Amino acid sequence: MILRDQFRYAFGNLRKTRLRTFLTAAGVAIGIAAMTSMVSVGNGAQRNVLKALNEQYMLTSVMVRPGQVADSTMDSIPPLDTTALTTLRALPGVRDAIPLIALPGLLMARGERLFQNLEGMPAWLLEEQIERGRIELVAGRAYESDETTALVISERAAKRLLPDSVPAETLLGEMVTFVVAQVADSSEGGAASAASFLPGAAQLGIGQFQPSMLTLTVAGIVKGGGTFGDFVGVSLWVPIETVEPLHAASFQDLGSLLTGDVQGEGYQIVQVLTGEVMVVQQVQDSIEAMGFRTQSILDEIAEVRRAFVIMNGLLAMIGGVSLFVAAMMIVNTLVMAVMERTREIGLLKSMGATDTDVTRLFLTEAGVIGIVGGAGGLVLGYVVARVTNAIANIQFERVGEVKIDLVAFSFWLILGGLAFAVFVSLAAGFYPARRAARVDPVVALRHY
Repeated sequence: MILRDQFRYAFGNLRKTRLRTFLTAAGVAIGIAAMTSMVSVGNGAQRNVLKALNEQYMLTSVMVRPGQVADSTMDSIPPLDTTALTTLRALPGVRDAIPLIALPGLLMARGERLFQNLEGMPAWLLEEQIERGRIELVAGRAYESDETTALVISERAAKRLLPDSVPAETLLGEMVTFVVAQVADSSEGGAASAASFLPGAAQLGIGQFQPSMLTLTVAGIVKGGGTFGDFVGVSLWVPIETVEPLHAASFQDLGSLLTGDVQGEGYQIVQVLTGEVMVVQQVQDSIEAMGFRTQSILDEIAEVRRAFVIMNGLLAMIGGVSLFVAAMMIVNTLVMAVMERTREIGLLKSMGATDTDVTRLFLTEAGVIGIVGGAGGLVLGYVVARVTNAIANIQFERVGEVKIDLVAFSFWLILGGLAFAVFVSLAAGFYPARRAARVDPVVALRHY
């Protein structure tokens, strides 16, 4: 029997039991929809994580920390200070070396107060993140590197300073005050530059520190994209040139408010940005040769990918439970068909059909159910995934986050889902097909 006749015969038999065929194909569709929608969300999560890492420059950056005596082969540990910054910026393949400075303090505006870190971000980096879409500029503009009193504030932070009915944009152009604790004695090292930079220091002090006031003007309102030190998006950003003079005289932690320990001239963490991923390892090796400790995403990326493979496998298994139920429905449908068509099978064999021909006829019916159910499941899975994505983005909007696409419905997922549906259907139809092939034509024809 030629292939065209096989499909014509299969479609003809399936049409005779439309309701049963529809319900069986629907079971396959639901199984494929559950599996593909879950895997597409898992793939989307992986894509978004890698995209976020790239937008945060984590794939092309190296975190540098001061060396330790136990790890060093040098006579003395080199300080991670401004001199080291100059050296790091001169390394081949390095775009920039940025000290991660976050000054804890109190932002005061319109009689409200917000305890938050004032973070330094280079103007070019802020502008680039806005262009990449990681940070959305709601109102105003980004600052320039020479605007040392300009402030960019996140929409979430602005709303904490304003009544619920007042939009965040109303803060644009307003002068706000940021109070930061600085060492009281301005005669020592870096403290002198900090005290001279901050006029109007308050007289009330805590331990060896006293609050100093910095007047800033709100230049822009943004949303989305938490930073290295702020994962919830309540951010206050100023040019790195603004916070660098304050760093040396600021306290190390809350305990140092009483002990008087200051940051000093060194930095705890410096983020070195490279031009491309391929040079990260080379830059990392060069920095370690200077006596500093380093960490890059290359150290963790293998574990991240392994975790996503495991997650996608678990999601596929959950969806596979529905597909297993659908396979049982296919077995039931075709076994019933064999029982109902015993005389027909006997007639086919009496006309010269072999066991192989009968097996192929029933496997073709199972394959048709798999193709129809698989195609319907892909459509249903895509709809379910998109609805899930829309609901999630509604929730993101409510909390002030940027919309993202949670679904990655790739070509390989579509092709794999359809192929898997056909495979499961053929596997489920194998037993009924073999049972049909074993029907004795003499016994079957006695029913006529």
